[in-house]
Amino acid sequence: MSKKIICKSSLGETITFEYSFPFFLISIDGIHEILGSISSMKSAFAIGEKYIDTTVQKRNIIIKGAFRCTKNDDALKSRDKLYRAFPLKTLGTLYYYEKELARKINYYVESVSIDETGLHRKFQISLLCPYPYFTDLEQSSSPMATWSPAFKFALKIPKSSGIKFGTKNTTSMATIVNSNNIEYGMTITFKANDRVVNPSLFNVDTREEMKIEKTMEAGDKIIVTTHRQNKNIVYIPASSGIEENINNLMVYGSNFLQVHIGTNTFRYNADENVDNLEAIIEYLPEYEAV
Repeated sequence: MSKKIICKSSLGETITFEYSFPFFLISIDGIHEILGSISSMKSAFAIGEKYIDTTVQKRNIIIKGAFRCTKNDDALKSRDKLYRAFPLKTLGTLYYYEKELARKINYYVESVSIDETGLHRKFQISLLCPYPYFTDLEQSSSPMATWSPAFKFALKIPKSSGIKFGTKNTTSMATIVNSNNIEYGMTITFKANDRVVNPSLFNVDTREEMKIEKTMEAGDKIIVTTHRQNKNIVYIPASSGIEENINNLMVYGSNFLQVHIGTNTFRYNADENVDNLEAIIEYLPEYEAV
């Protein structure tokens, strides 16, 4: 069975586990599990209990493997490689590959243990994932109202009429289909080509809206993140390029929009000069297990 695990620490150290040496993969546990904790309430004289909610528990991934040791130097080098790849108190990313499947998840190292003797020295690595969901390796994007170039080289510009440098794709909508069984956040980038007043994004299917009370000038950007553990609104003026937090400018009643299960049709808008606005949605699908 084709399976490969790549772990990369935040310090840049990378190590690969597969069904071959130098680091032979014996087993990996905790990747196919979905762990929840149900909260319920029991009332006097009631039958059973009333369901309240389910919280998703952290994920514990255990990697078991072995490396060859034909002489003492081999053991020292392999052991040092494992220690350098899994330092405590630092964030790492595990990449999981199995046939066409490719996923990733962030982790912290709980423990590393290595046999002291033997021709094939076994090791065990325990990784804790506070955020238990896997994601795709790369973000997907849905651009709305972008520009297409309208000239090519060799370039000749007629003196009388000039030329058209680009054509705006006027669609103001994008559809994202979430075929998983959990919703996830996204990153929305608004960019102004000239003056824009109060940009917004609307989910046509759920009737939810996110609106920002801000006037943008040419070159300005507003970046909105709606992920579970990262909800934020940042304004980047073209004049300075310095990020400003503008969470307080989200209009009352607005939502940090999510990609719900099923079809999500998003439409961007503005109170004034919507034709001067560009928008792009970027998202990273999440999975309960692999």
